Amino acid sequence: MSAGLDQAVLDALAPQTEALRYSQSIWARERYSKEEARQEWEQRAPIMEELKNELEHNCRFAFRKRPDLLVKVQAIEAGHGHADMIQDLSDLSVLGTANMPLLEAVGFDTSKLKTAETMASEMSVLLATMNGERFENNQTKKLRDKAYTLLKATVDEVRETGKFVFWKEEDRRRGYISSHWRNN
Repeated sequence: MSAGLDQAVLDALAPQTEALRYSQSIWARERYSKEEARQEWEQRAPIMEELKNELEHNCRFAFRKRPDLLVKVQAIEAGHGHADMIQDLSDLSVLGTANMPLLEAVGFDTSKLKTAETMASEMSVLLATMNGERFENNQTKKLRDKAYTLLKATVDEVRETGKFVFWKEEDRRRGYISSHWRNN
């Protein structure tokens, strides 16, 4: 204090440290959730693709004498990508449900239409979690970065004052030097 360090700076250390710890934990949890979603996607995507292919195959055959329905199947098949695959499942489920007698006539297990609807819904949530806001646009990360910056400024002020005050006492002065800078 005799060197001009304000008591408020020292009082701010504990709450700023806690704020950083908390925001870091929340951000880490979000990052982990996205990784979990990615892993689950990788496990379930082949099953979803297999179901989509089976629905398309059966619809093409069941609707072979109905050009109006075949055009719809072809339009569904046209896209690419994760979001498109999810939409395809949903579209095939709706199209198949609307034309169930044609699918039943070729021996198709129509319960797979409900499975496709359910899977499309579940996978869309998973894709949204997996692709969520990128880290650079993530509000939780921004809050964590602000907490870090605020705490670093406070710690830097305490360190500078400590090095000034204990400039002749090497053992005490060393405590005010960042271990990061000491090791580099």
